[in-house]
Amino acid sequence: MPAETQNSRTAAVTRLGVIAMGFLLVGVLVITASRAAFTATTNNSANSLGAGTVTLTDDDSASAMFSVSNMIPGQQEVRCILVSYTGSVADPAGVKLYSGGYADSGNFADYLNVTIEEGTGGVFGDCSSFAFEATIESGGTVSGFDAARTDYASGAGVWDPTATPESKAYRFTLELDPATPDAEQGESVTGLTFTWEIQS
Repeated sequence: MPAETQNSRTAAVTRLGVIAMGFLLVGVLVITASRAAFTATTNNSANSLGAGTVTLTDDDSASAMFSVSNMIPGQQEVRCILVSYTGSVADPAGVKLYSGGYADSGNFADYLNVTIEEGTGGVFGDCSSFAFEATIESGGTVSGFDAARTDYASGAGVWDPTATPESKAYRFTLELDPATPDAEQGESVTGLTFTWEIQS
């Protein structure tokens, strides 16, 4: 068979193959398009998320609980303060009380005994209605409290708010130890700070 005839036949077969493939591709596209004719969707919209709050306040109106001078051995000073939880988180972790530090002119804090109680009824400057619930610090000194109660993890307290708002009264008793030596005459503690903290 002449080469020209064979080449013509090969070219013709190739053209037919290309045409057949074209028809096949068009058919696939048509079928695919037909299958995509029915669709449906659904959605969930308008979602929102926000953080809650854990908020503590007290009723001291920025005034110090203790402002006492000329203490003598054995003298006791008693003060109350009301702390309130008003956050939006309904069941936060407990409230803890710890030291915020102080300044000591000598070793006076070693002779200041401290007792702290939780309860109800007491308000800033008035413990007459205080109803005792628990002792959270007793038998130690201001210096000992400062050394041991340094943060939330080591803080004192059993109050665990279960609602909002909710309040707890604290009664502080500071006593100049009856055995305070003469060397402490004229000494003082200033800037004594008590800190309450709550966590979610």
